[in-house]
Amino acid sequence: MLTKYRKNQRKIAMGLLGFHDGLKDQKHLLKEIDTYEEDEHYQLFCYYDETSDNVQGVIGISQLEGGELVLHDISLNPSYRGEGVSLKMMEELQELYPEERIIGTPATSMFLAKWQERKRG
Repeated sequence: MLTKYRKNQRKIAMGLLGFHDGLKDQKHLLKEIDTYEEDEHYQLFCYYDETSDNVQGVIGISQLEGGELVLHDISLNPSYRGEGVSLKMMEELQELYPEERIIGTPATSMFLAKWQERKRG
């Protein structure tokens, strides 16, 4: 289940975002999390399995005018990789924003293409 990020989840979110190659540096990681906390166009979500209190992943977006969402970050706890959790996260994101078209960044475009391919069946 996707839930909006809360500041008391900062350490967990930073740990998950730290798996990204571009966010290994503490300074870049802090800048990224600050953007999600301070910029109203950016939103970070934490993903929980209904049966657990553990955050399994995070997904970060920004909302553009004209009905588009930019997928900036998607990161999973390594113990949940390969179980389709990231695809579930994307499905829930699309359900939260049914009218929005999701586009990627250079860092997320390959994952986004994989999700869209699976979605088409």
